[in-house]
Amino acid sequence: EITATIAWLDDEPLLAGRVYWALQGHRWVKAKVARIVDRVNITTLDSEPADRLEPNAIGDVVLTLQQPLAVLPFAQSRALGSLVLVDTASHRTSAAVLVQPSPASA
Repeated sequence: EITATIAWLDDEPLLAGRVYWALQGHRWVKAKVARIVDRVNITTLDSEPADRLEPNAIGDVVLTLQQPLAVLPFAQSRALGSLVLVDTASHRTSAAVLVQPSPASA
């Protein structure tokens, strides 16, 4: 599992339970949205509880990966701390992902 901040780019809302391809460099791994933690109010920059992310929203999510990926928080490594989520059916880029420190190590 990884905790991440995402910029949701797809036309359809992001809902927990959906599965996407996570692309890191040249590596493709299936990723399930385990839960949506919160959404950033872009007017006030406050975090708000959320159960979905609408198009163009920014929020924090927990992703469960099908296989291990070498990741570090984005603040430590741009290469190991960033991913792209790709829709498994349409192959559209759905989100830009920045890995955050895990709650256990924070």
